[in-house]
Amino acid sequence: MVKTLLAVMLIAASVSASAQTINSCNSVIWDYSADRLSSIDGFYVYVNGTQAGSVPSSQQTIPCLDIGLNQPGIFSIEVTAYNAVGESAKSVPLSVSVVTTVPTAPSGLTVN
Repeated sequence: MVKTLLAVMLIAASVSASAQTINSCNSVIWDYSADRLSSIDGFYVYVNGTQAGSVPSSQQTIPCLDIGLNQPGIFSIEVTAYNAVGESAKSVPLSVSVVTTVPTAPSGLTVN
């Protein structure tokens, strides 16, 4: 059987494909054609160009914590498929900005 690699389409970070700026990141999710899953062994996930994690072909999601997206910042996320033959081209990158809100200062201080 000849195994071939096909490109992966990155669908979303967090829970929505339209979420480009998010307060926290739960998971990165992507889409891969079900009829092609039998030809791959798994997926590599890249953050800012560096391989940050991998999952088996049965899993098309990875927790953000597992790939270092638990800090505020701007991240470029890409996914590839791999098998015994090699690794696919990277998906189109998804740029995600994880922001946090600084709490407001306390007020009404008094001394008793």
